[in-house]
Amino acid sequence: MRHLFILIIHFMATVLKLVRPGGVHAVVAESVLAKHQLLILNRSRRRAPNLRVLDRLIAGFCSLWIQPRRFARVAVAFRPSTLLIFHRALVQRKYRLLFSPKQKGKPGPKGPTADLIRAVVAMKQRNPTWGCPHIAEQINLAFGISINKDIVRRILAQHFRPVSTEGGPSWLTFIGHAKDSLWSLDLFRCESVVLRTYWVLVVMDQYTRRIIGFGIQAGVVDGMALCRMFKQAILGEGPPEYLSSDHDPLYRFHQWAANLRILGISEIKTVPYTPCSQA
Repeated sequence: MRHLFILIIHFMATVLKLVRPGGVHAVVAESVLAKHQLLILNRSRRRAPNLRVLDRLIAGFCSLWIQPRRFARVAVAFRPSTLLIFHRALVQRKYRLLFSPKQKGKPGPKGPTADLIRAVVAMKQRNPTWGCPHIAEQINLAFGISINKDIVRRILAQHFRPVSTEGGPSWLTFIGHAKDSLWSLDLFRCESVVLRTYWVLVVMDQYTRRIIGFGIQAGVVDGMALCRMFKQAILGEGPPEYLSSDHDPLYRFHQWAANLRILGISEIKTVPYTPCSQA
């Protein structure tokens, strides 16, 4: 009788240990619950999967051994794509708040008139060497219309296509002659997980399409920062003879031009409105 009583006591103590949250059984329960959630997410459904009766029973059974403070960590399982979509939405929201107008626009004319567009395009066709500030100045003097260079630039970007000249070497021929001496660079912007803006300068060998390196700058990019990014990108490489870049205003800093003169690099600008000339 005594041994039976001791056996019952040990049995009750074991049951209490298993029922109580925490310990090895809690780790096993969390693992089983996490694996079951992954099975639910991997079901072939385009929308959020519905929980079945068996899913609810397994989740409720595993929750008996999980500590209450751990529920928030194991209750939700999501795919990495969900986190990336959420981050992309935050980035779009950030720039919408930064650059959207605070007040709604007043009713009025939407853009330049058709006559103004024809006048700007005709002036550019007759004077191919004129830039946007010069064309805007001539339009203001001739017609008395107050426009600036930005309006002219938008009109030309949408309605004007320069006539290609024949007789010169093709772009591929030029690249072939500039083997191992022509690099291309470009800037792009990316956002971190905490929505901090970073500028990245990528440098590539135009002939072999080999990536030379990257330069990273957090925040605003000025002339000195651009030079540091270029030095970081070409670290361990000898400078080329030619460097191809687009018409980004960041390349107009005098520090950037002085840096290229010191390195003995000749800068080549890409052809406007010709995306194929930009590597």
